[in-house]
Amino acid sequence: MQPVDLSTSIALRHVESDFERRVQIAFSVAPGKVHTFLPRSWNAASMPPGPSEGANLLIVFRNRLHTVYHDGVGKAELGEQDRGIVVLVLGRHAESGEVGLWVVRSLAASPRSIPGPYRNSKPATVDMEQRIASGEAGDGLGIESWRVRDETGHELTMLLHYRVGMPVQSTSHMTIRGGPDPAFRRIYHADKGADVVRSLPMASDRVEEFRFRSTLEEFAEVFDGNENLVSIAVEPWYMRRVLVPASEE
Repeated sequence: MQPVDLSTSIALRHVESDFERRVQIAFSVAPGKVHTFLPRSWNAASMPPGPSEGANLLIVFRNRLHTVYHDGVGKAELGEQDRGIVVLVLGRHAESGEVGLWVVRSLAASPRSIPGPYRNSKPATVDMEQRIASGEAGDGLGIESWRVRDETGHELTMLLHYRVGMPVQSTSHMTIRGGPDPAFRRIYHADKGADVVRSLPMASDRVEEFRFRSTLEEFAEVFDGNENLVSIAVEPWYMRRVLVPASEE
């Protein structure tokens, strides 16, 4: 998916650089459930043809390994290491037709990530394991285990065992929105490698075991047993430059 990129028409300022390891889980849920997380001028949309075709809600498990913040006058500051999840939904603007991802919630272990750039990040306790077990034959078994608990004690857990494949490298330029201000957006210039270990649209599956469970109250209607898993992608590297419109500093 390539949402509208504003970087070719407006002046931008580089504010952040990140290096992360991620797992992205894509679901298809009823459009009405997605619409509740979007502003009035936006409607629910879904992913175009590809490994996540038809998905409209993403859970990103992110292990942030390195962050640098830039102040716009040449000064750089080392940022936090962090772990947590980001929940995104896909929307389409009713008038302009712009299609893009909205950050509707993030849960983060580091206090420095609260409330975050979208002003909707909340603190959480995160227990996480990421590793690859490999034998003499060279084939590997990837293991991802996550438990994210919010301040009320509700949690989201994910366990994934998969046969490791060759990541596909790609670059993207995306405009991401989120938070209480519908006009706020950040532009991501990303370079990543994605190992799609399960994709229903592509009829591919290298998953040995997968378990997912959420008791998070604000997503009770989303994860009520009627959601459909569309794809799982392991991203062993995710590097991005984050820019914002200079006029919105």
